Amino acid sequence: MDKNQARKYAKETLVSLTTKDLQKEEKEIIKRLSENEHFLNAKKIGIYYPINKELNLLKLLELFPDKSFYFPKTINRTLNFHLIKDLTEFQLGPFNLKEPKPSTPIDNELDVYLVPCVATSKLYRIGHGAGFYDQYFENRKGYKIGIVHNQLKDLTVKMEAFDIPMDLIL
Repeated sequence: MDKNQARKYAKETLVSLTTKDLQKEEKEIIKRLSENEHFLNAKKIGIYYPINKELNLLKLLELFPDKSFYFPKTINRTLNFHLIKDLTEFQLGPFNLKEPKPSTPIDNELDVYLVPCVATSKLYRIGHGAGFYDQYFENRKGYKIGIVHNQLKDLTVKMEAFDIPMDLIL
């Protein structure tokens, strides 16, 4: 299947997930992250604000207060990560998405990135299709952990030369 077919399949699959299913998966991923050496050793972590049934990992901010968490924001097709110390530091952006306020500090050299995935094919991420993460990761060194629902892991999808692999898929 191609990426668009994978996105359509993912959308159809997510419709059937219940709140209980989501909470169970979120709890399992948080547990696995809490045992992951790369995550535990990281000081600066890129994370995301969940949309459209993406797995919600915001609890990590409470569980790991000693870590700094950075959230993505795109301006002029360029992705940057902004330090967020408190969830009140968000504003509504395009499409009613929560994004960091402009006053929040930017840092694009993070230790670990928790990257939302619509689906995955081996270590490759299928996103929403805009290519922001692939462009961002072209010249970045941080450890990339793709976060995806169990039912959407390791689909057989034709990837492209510009696709950047994750280091781990959870």
